[in-house]
Amino acid sequence: MPNPARPDDPPLLNVPRQRVRIVATMAIMVLAGLFGWYGVADRRTIMDEGVEAAEQMASQTALIAAGTLEAGEQLLHAMELLVKPPVADGRPDPDAVRAALLDLRAAAPHLMDLLILSGDGRIVHWTGSGTPPPVAEREYFTAHLEGDSRLYVGPPQLSKVHAGRWFFALSEALRDPAGALTNVLVVIIDVGLLRERLTLRNPRTGISQALLTEDARVYSRTPDHERHVGKQLPLSAERAGLSADQPYASTVTVSPLDGQERIVAYQHLRRYPMVAAATLPVAELLAPWRKRMTIACLLWLALSAAIVAIALRAAAISRIQQEQASLDGLTGVYNRRSIMAHADEFARALDRRGELSMLMIDIDHFKEINDTYGHLAGDDAIRRISQLLRDEVRGSDIVGRYGGEEFLVLMPDTGTEGATHVAEKLRAAVAAQVTTPTMVTISVGVATSARGERSLEPTLARADAALYAAKQAGRNCVRVAEPASEPAGAAG
Repeated sequence: MPNPARPDDPPLLNVPRQRVRIVATMAIMVLAGLFGWYGVADRRTIMDEGVEAAEQMASQTALIAAGTLEAGEQLLHAMELLVKPPVADGRPDPDAVRAALLDLRAAAPHLMDLLILSGDGRIVHWTGSGTPPPVAEREYFTAHLEGDSRLYVGPPQLSKVHAGRWFFALSEALRDPAGALTNVLVVIIDVGLLRERLTLRNPRTGISQALLTEDARVYSRTPDHERHVGKQLPLSAERAGLSADQPYASTVTVSPLDGQERIVAYQHLRRYPMVAAATLPVAELLAPWRKRMTIACLLWLALSAAIVAIALRAAAISRIQQEQASLDGLTGVYNRRSIMAHADEFARALDRRGELSMLMIDIDHFKEINDTYGHLAGDDAIRRISQLLRDEVRGSDIVGRYGGEEFLVLMPDTGTEGATHVAEKLRAAVAAQVTTPTMVTISVGVATSARGERSLEPTLARADAALYAAKQAGRNCVRVAEPASEPAGAAG
């Protein structure tokens, strides 16, 4: 038999096993919820910090780009003075204009060329050498043909003069008092040199910066500028909604350039039709978070394993305690409370089961054994007989100590004949094997439940009466109770 639980066992060990399982499951679920909440909150914090970092980089990119464009505007104003000199004939000296243009370009290393066009789109002054190329079809000229004299910021284009190099143009129109186009002033900005100015030094890996047109053509992109310059990107809803009045937007999306999921921050330049963008790769941003979550998951598994181990231990001790509470301490068979509880269970299932027989057993002359040989000998006789009962009955039969020297055997699905046979076998085994310090015998009363009975109390009473009859008949014998009459309405 298992050892009984110590009196100082924690209260948790005394609760039913089902409650232990529920508590353990709830504890594991609570831990999972806490770790899950931590993971979600930690991820949200990292993503918020990533958005903030991307917005700062986009703002820096926008400031640099705006500074470049403002410098270009200043050049346009200076060029305007070159074509309107205070001379008598009103015509500027070509050599002086060229020299001035070269000086202006030398002061701004990010420039590719400076152009002054005539009203019909021919280059009349420029910083290049040789024959000027035809540019009348270029947007920086055609944008002013319809009377628009405002600053024009062109898209990225390949140069006709500088092979393989990309540029974008700032241009402004000059008109006579009648409104006719007289000149177009053009600043050609080298996109490659602009990229160097835009590239921010940042310790983060995987970041990218870009300068885009309003319709998402790429002026510059770091890294891999050469691969992406001039590309037309899909116009996302966030970019489409940007304007000088609503200059900021951010999102998490898959980049069409490298296929990575990225945090993207946009900032529209307030005075110019350009959009600065900065991105952070989500995978790299969340790499430390994933490590922390791996550790958190392992910790949760370890804690869950510990909870399961404690719960199993508690359930095992609870089971032992329940078993000990249901067993007789001397014999190891069920005590009276437990054997009667089993009888109640059988009674509730009588309509769904077959017959149930009972053996009521009493040790003959037990008081004489105690008086003659002592209580230890009496206890030994009870133990030996209870062991014989367990050995001789079926596994489905239930043996219990009903009183001091009385035993009750419940035999489900057993009729009177089968129960009587077992009773005789038990009686003979006790008489043959329990012989010290004196021969010990038992008397047995047999009763079988009647069909349709709702309670086993009548059967128990008849088994007790049959035991009394065996005692009256001289002991060491078996007597069978008369069959009970079926309750009214049981037949059929």
